[in-house]
Amino acid sequence: MTARVLLRSAVLLAVPVAVCAAACGAAPADVAVESSGGGAVPGAEVARADDVAPGAAPSEPGLTLPLDAYAFTAAEDELLGRVGEAHVRDCATSLGLDAAAIDPLPFGTAAETASAAAGRHDRRYAVADPEVAAAHGYHPPSTADVRREFYEAHTDAELEVLVGVTADGEPAARDDVPEGGCLGSATRATAVAPASASALRDGQELVSTVQADAWHAALGDPRVLDAFAAWSACMAEAGFRYAAPMDANDDPRWWTSDTAGPDEIATAVADVACKQSTGLIPVWSAVEADYQAQLIAGHRAQLDDYRALLDQQVAAASTAR
Repeated sequence: MTARVLLRSAVLLAVPVAVCAAACGAAPADVAVESSGGGAVPGAEVARADDVAPGAAPSEPGLTLPLDAYAFTAAEDELLGRVGEAHVRDCATSLGLDAAAIDPLPFGTAAETASAAAGRHDRRYAVADPEVAAAHGYHPPSTADVRREFYEAHTDAELEVLVGVTADGEPAARDDVPEGGCLGSATRATAVAPASASALRDGQELVSTVQADAWHAALGDPRVLDAFAAWSACMAEAGFRYAAPMDANDDPRWWTSDTAGPDEIATAVADVACKQSTGLIPVWSAVEADYQAQLIAGHRAQLDDYRALLDQQVAAASTAR
């Protein structure tokens, strides 16, 4: 399946909070944002990757932003993932499935979930890792659809136990299967109280709003626009014509295929080198952090209430271990 990726690509799965903590709790930083530049400049030239001046320092690892305080940490994600997976396996085993029949599950391991949380901003400003750019261009390293693989790998009898319905959506014939199957049961094991569910959704929406407002404010900030201009000049020297990084990422030529071709890879390698040599990402992220902090200050009480609900989920998972 071909997907046009805008700034960050992620597979968001319809699986329980307890077992998809990174997707469910992450700040929508990682939500695709349309670029303001309208795509690639017509007639952009293609240059070899080795036309880019070498020696640029790698981008700073471990980028953090103020809104990260209102998302699960990597350790919390690992705990939620581990407890959720254990609950699913215990539940399924008690209902007669053996270990071989339980796998694959529609989410990564607890360690993979934690890794995703730790790297939640890795593609926030499009590709930033030179090795990733050289191997994958602007495409995400993995496009595996684990949810589809989950349904294709299991029989209807197994799906009844795991999700409470068959592949065709027919409800489980067994009366001993919990609502939503063992995945639904795992969700409830670490969920907030039903009375708090609406407040949790409101908090998620507020985080999304703050995130989007800060993102768009940063895009129009003179400091970021100056950094874009420096990046664009660097790209032009390498033979590429783009006004802003989003234009390179969103070039429609890349998104007719599931994998990167040589032109895309050459562009992405130049893009990363220019981000590094011009210091674009440190400027961009600092400006975005400023706007996030300002917006958080205006909604502190609501956001702190939301964080308390996340803490309740973590506490429930700790008790369930």
